Amino acid sequence: MLFKPERGLFPPALQKALGILPAPPLGSTLTRAVRNLAHRRPDLFERLDIYKRRHFIIDPIDLPHVFRLIPNGEHATVEMFKRKDAPEGAARISGPLIILLGLVDGTYDGDAVFFTRDLVIEGDTDAVLALRNTMEEADLSPAEFLGFNGRTRELVDGATNKTLDHMRRLLDAPTATT
Repeated sequence: MLFKPERGLFPPALQKALGILPAPPLGSTLTRAVRNLAHRRPDLFERLDIYKRRHFIIDPIDLPHVFRLIPNGEHATVEMFKRKDAPEGAARISGPLIILLGLVDGTYDGDAVFFTRDLVIEGDTDAVLALRNTMEEADLSPAEFLGFNGRTRELVDGATNKTLDHMRRLLDAPTATT
C-alpha cells in the first residue's frame, strides 16, 4: 500500500491511546446505527444489490483497530477488531481515519482521494464501487446517520462538522474535494 506519509494521520501518541478502546461496544453501537439507518432508508441498502452481504474491511491506518462492515440492511453488522486480529474481507478500504470519515460525511470524493493515494482499495473493486455509489447517493449528515431529527439534528451536525473541520486542520488533512 502506498500512502502519503503523515498526511492527515493522528499523532503516534494519540494512536497509542486509542488502542485501549474496547472493540465490542463500539462495534455494537455502529451496528445499531447502521440497522436503524436501514430501517429508515431501506432504499440505500437495496442499491447494494448482490454486494450487501459482502464483508468490507474498513482500515483506518492510524488506529490500532479495523472494522468489518456487512451492509445487509436491517441485518447489517459492524465489528471492530484489533489490527492483529483483523479478518479477511471481500474488499479492504484503507486510509487515515479523517479521510474515511470525510468519505462518509461528503467532505471527500472517493475518486479524488484514491487518485491522490490518500485512500487504498484492495479486493473486490465492484463491491467498493457499489458501496461508494450508495454512500454518495445517500448524502447523509452525521446526525442523519445516527437517527437525529429536528433541532437535535442541527446541533449534532453543527458540532460534528466543526470538530471534524478542526481535526482536518490540526492533522494537515487534504482539503475538501466535493
